[in-house]
Amino acid sequence: MAHQPAPNHPQYDPQVLLNAQPVIIAVIDPASYKVQFQNRTSLEKFGDISTQTCHEKIAGCAAPCGFCKMSEAMESGKITSSEVPLPNDEYLLVQWSKANTFDGKAHVVETITNITESKRQQKYAEALNQRLEEINEQLRDQAIRDGLTGLYNHSYFRDSLTRIFAQAKRAGQPLSLLFVDLDNFKKINDSHGHRTGDRVLQAIGRLLSNRPGSDREHLIERTSDLPARYGGEEFVILLPDTPPDGAMGIAENLRHRLQTLLSEPDLADLSSLNLSLSGSVGVASFPDHAGTPAELVEAADRAAYAAKSAGKNCVKLCEPGTHSSGAFPLCEPV
Repeated sequence: MAHQPAPNHPQYDPQVLLNAQPVIIAVIDPASYKVQFQNRTSLEKFGDISTQTCHEKIAGCAAPCGFCKMSEAMESGKITSSEVPLPNDEYLLVQWSKANTFDGKAHVVETITNITESKRQQKYAEALNQRLEEINEQLRDQAIRDGLTGLYNHSYFRDSLTRIFAQAKRAGQPLSLLFVDLDNFKKINDSHGHRTGDRVLQAIGRLLSNRPGSDREHLIERTSDLPARYGGEEFVILLPDTPPDGAMGIAENLRHRLQTLLSEPDLADLSSLNLSLSGSVGVASFPDHAGTPAELVEAADRAAYAAKSAGKNCVKLCEPGTHSSGAFPLCEPV
C-alpha cells in the first residue's frame, strides 16, 4: 500500500525538489548511457542533452569514462563515487545511485558537485602539515647537532652511547670507540683567527659525516656508525659491531685523512698560510677494554692522551685490562 501523507503534511512535486538542488543531477539509462532527465542546474551547465549519452555530452569522452562507477552502483545497489580532476585544476565529485522506476526498470541518478574549493583547502592543509613536519624535523635535528660542524653533539652522543652499549652487551657484539684530539689546533686559532679554525672544524665535520645524499667521499660509510663533536677540537666515533682490529684500521685511515684535509678544494685558499693538521687517535673496545659506557669513553680518552704523549699524529689502542672493579685499562702504543 502506498504511503499516504499525514493530514496537512506539505506535498511536493519531485521535479521541483530536483530543480531546487544546486548540484548537477541527471537520470541516466545504464544500458545506453543516455540521459533521461536533467535538473535545472544541469540544463544551465550543459544545455538540453536528453536522449544523448552522458559520457559524450557531460565528460566529452567517446566511450564511457574511465572513472565511471555506474555499473558498480547498479550491481551493489549502493552509492558509488569518484573524484575527477579537470585540466583547469578544478575537481568534481561524481556520484551514482540506483533508482527504480514505476514500470520496474532501473536507472541511475548521477550527481556532479564542484569540490574545487574543498580540495584546494585540503591541499593547502596537507602542504601546511608537511611544512610543519619539516620544521619540527629541523628543530629536532638542531637539538642533537653541533651548530658548527653538523655532527652530533656531546649530549646526543652520551645518550646514544648508553643505548648502543646496552644493545651490544645484549647481543654479545663488540663495540669500539675512537677518540680524536686534533694536534696543535690552538696554534691555528691563535695565529690565523677563529674563523680559520672554524673552517677547519667544518671540514672535519664533512669528513666524518655519514649523512646520505652527498657526493663527497666520507670517512664514515656505515649509517650505524655515530660520529660526534665531543667538545672543542675533540671528536668521537662510535663503531657498533666493530672489534679492535677493525677500529684500528678506521683510526689509521682517519689519521691519514686528517693530514691531507687542508689540501682539499674547500680549503685551497688556506694553502698560503702553511698550516699543518694532524690528530692523535685513541681506540678502545667493549668488551676488551671496558665494561660500561663510562669506562669505554675513559679508555679511548686515555689512549688518545697516550698518543699525544708519544709525539702526536699517531694511533694507540688500549690493551686489555681489568675494568669490572672500576679500574681503567692502561693504553699501549701500537
